[in-house]
Amino acid sequence: MAFMVVINMEDINGELLERYTLGKCTPLERIQVEAWLEREDFPEALTLEQEHAKQEILSAIEAKMEPRPKKFRLTWQMYSSVAAATVLALGFLLFKRTQPLPQNIVFNAPFGQPTLITLPDSSKIELQPGSRITYPSKFTGKTRAVTLLSGEVFFAVKHDASKPFLVKSANSEIKVLGTRFNIRNLKSAALMEVTLTQGKISFKARNSSVTILLPGERLLFNKTQQRTSEVAKIDTNAVIAWKSGLIKFNNTPMPQVLETLENRYGFRFKVSCTLNDPISGKFEKQSVSQVLQLIQRASDYRFRNAGKYIEIYK
Repeated sequence: MAFMVVINMEDINGELLERYTLGKCTPLERIQVEAWLEREDFPEALTLEQEHAKQEILSAIEAKMEPRPKKFRLTWQMYSSVAAATVLALGFLLFKRTQPLPQNIVFNAPFGQPTLITLPDSSKIELQPGSRITYPSKFTGKTRAVTLLSGEVFFAVKHDASKPFLVKSANSEIKVLGTRFNIRNLKSAALMEVTLTQGKISFKARNSSVTILLPGERLLFNKTQQRTSEVAKIDTNAVIAWKSGLIKFNNTPMPQVLETLENRYGFRFKVSCTLNDPISGKFEKQSVSQVLQLIQRASDYRFRNAGKYIEIYK
C-alpha cells in the first residue's frame, strides 16, 4: 500500500539535514528528507564566488553521506540543499581563510629622541629611545594586549570597558580600562617601575596577589624575586620628564645610567671598571661629550673614545 509523504518546508531545517547526513534521524524523517531531495522545484543553486569553495562543500557532503536503501540521483541542486545544513560552518571557515590574521609587530624605538606611536585601538604610546615593545596589528578577542620587552614607555590608553588593556612585562601583567601610566623596565635594572598618573590600574605578577595603583603612586617590582617590593606616593612629573627630552638621574645605579645614555645617543660602552658609584644629575640638550664631561667632574669615572664604543674606567 503506497502512501504519500507530506513535506512541510518548515520541518526541513539545518538541524534535520545535519542529523540526516550523520544517519541519526528517524525513519520518517529520512523519508521526508529523501522525498524533499527528489523534488524538481529546488531553489536556485547555491552561488559561491570561488569555485574551490564549491568543491569543498561537495567534498564535505560526500564524506558525510552514508549509503541509503532508497536510491536517488544527486544533482548540484540537491547537493546545495544538503549543503544548507553545513554552509554556515563552511562559510565561516572560508571567511576566516580570506581574512588576514593579525600580525605581531615588534617595535624598536630609534636612538635619539622619544618616539610616539598609535596602537590599532587609538591608544598612544611614547617610548624612550631604545625601548622595545610588541603588539598585534589588530586587537581581536576580549582584551587588548601588548608586551614591553625592555625600556621605558608611557601609555595613554583609550577607554573601552568591554575590552581591558593589558601590558605584560617581566612575567607580570598590568590591567587597565582607560588611563595614563609609565613603565620603566631597563635590562640593567633589578627593579621594574610602574607609575600611575591618571585613572586606576591593577598589577599582578606570577603567583602573587593583585595590587591596585592609584594616581600618584609608583610600584617597584623585583624581577628576580618576582614580587612587589614597594608602593609609594611620588612626584609623577619627575618620572615622565623624559617625554620632553629631559634625562634625570637621582642616585641612579651606574649600569642604568649607561643603558639610558646608550639608548639616547646611540652608542655603546665598554666597561673596564666596577660600576659601584651611583650618579645624580639632569641633562636636557647637552651633547654626549658634554654629558660625559659632567659625569667625570661629579665622579671617579673616566671615559675614552675607543672607536666603535666608549670605554669607561677609573
